[in-house]
Amino acid sequence: MRKFYLVIFLIIPLLASCWPTGATTHQQLAMQGAYSASIDAQGENLVLGSLQHGGSYWNIPSFARLYNWNHRSGYLTEILYSSFSADGSYALTANYYNLVLWNTQTGESVAFWEAPSRIQSADLSADGLFALLGMDNGQAVLFDVQHGGVLREFQHNGPVISVSLNTQTGIALTGSEDNTAKLWNTRDASLIRQFGYSNQVSLVKLSKTGAVALMVPSSEKAELWDLTTRRKIAELKTAKYRLTSATFIGDERLLTGTTYRDIFEFDAKTGKRTNRWRIGSEVKQALKSTSVLDIGWRDSKLIAVGSNGYLYTF
Repeated sequence: MRKFYLVIFLIIPLLASCWPTGATTHQQLAMQGAYSASIDAQGENLVLGSLQHGGSYWNIPSFARLYNWNHRSGYLTEILYSSFSADGSYALTANYYNLVLWNTQTGESVAFWEAPSRIQSADLSADGLFALLGMDNGQAVLFDVQHGGVLREFQHNGPVISVSLNTQTGIALTGSEDNTAKLWNTRDASLIRQFGYSNQVSLVKLSKTGAVALMVPSSEKAELWDLTTRRKIAELKTAKYRLTSATFIGDERLLTGTTYRDIFEFDAKTGKRTNRWRIGSEVKQALKSTSVLDIGWRDSKLIAVGSNGYLYTF
């Protein structure tokens, strides 16, 4: 009997450590859910592309909707992609066919551009001067969002469905339906390295310094790479979860969101999983498989936005 109790006491802490932490607060941003969301690097503001209410810009601490952002006056835009500059002073919003650069201090648009092809993914540079656009014609392009025009072209053999840009180090990472991820030199559009997989690469992400990269092929294990040594750090243990979003905290921590409400934290130096959270399922039945659209960090608290239209704080 004593051995039985001993086993129970040992198992309970183990189970507790594996169980995901729930949110302390949840607040509704959109009634019917969201296509997209981006949280700025400071964890202060977010852009939301809702299913029914168009685009909007929110302040997180005050939970206030500051601006309505749509690409055509009098019409609601399906904001499918969005991104912030490093200091949060600029934000990019895009649908399939056009993109807008916004000044987050005034809420006014800086520039509006027609896309060179149908957009599948977008990332704004840290200084807010350029955007990397992944497109359905098999190209990613470096686009001048302040003055307009394509500056560089990066070729794939299928639609480019995920992109990540780091102009400080002059590199770009692209993921495609052609089952490859490619690392590029943005200064001359030369290919640095190609990574091959058995499935499409649905998510790519560079750390702030460009030293670490995440590559997520569908139905395969996600990989962390050290780009300074060009060596794979680890294959991430995410079980059967599909990753939908990722945020690096420095070069040491990686936060990833999934299609089924879970958020995983990894040590970006070793690939070891260090923490796990889970957003709620506020709408019964219909949205139980809520995706985590984006993840942020503010004042030692985790922040996440779900495709159900809720903002969560942990």
